[in-house]
Amino acid sequence: MKRDSFPSPVGQVLGRVFSRRGISRKMKEMSVLGLWKEVVGKKIDRHTHPFSIKKGKLFVSVDNSGWLVQLTYLKDKIIAEFNKKEGGKPIKDIYFRLGEIKKSAKGKARKPLPTKRVKLEKIELDEIGRNLKGVKDKALHQILKRILIKDKKLKKVLD
Repeated sequence: MKRDSFPSPVGQVLGRVFSRRGISRKMKEMSVLGLWKEVVGKKIDRHTHPFSIKKGKLFVSVDNSGWLVQLTYLKDKIIAEFNKKEGGKPIKDIYFRLGEIKKSAKGKARKPLPTKRVKLEKIELDEIGRNLKGVKDKALHQILKRILIKDKKLKKVLD
């Protein structure tokens, strides 16, 4: 460090030390993590969690493969938006991976509804059977039956 004859303000000294040690670059990278929701929006934020940044590479967990594919297509746009907000090029690339997303209870991610405990009445099951009477393919019939049962249960939970 260059020493001059005047006492330097602590902020300047720390700035030089941080710069030499690479801490200022790391601090700028970490500030990018805080901008994630602002850059991508609430909808994408609900399905993602940026968990690390190293040498300009942002690592993001995504809760399902559909979102992972969609975000892969949007990657260049997201990188450009980050770099525009931060100035320079703090983000060079984004790596998405499947993972569990845990968000706080402030409306970000919801717990799955307890549909397994809901029992359907025989009348409701018979109605589902009548609706599927025309489906001849057994595999498709089973899949549609599961979907319709889950839908009925979900409607009961929400009512």
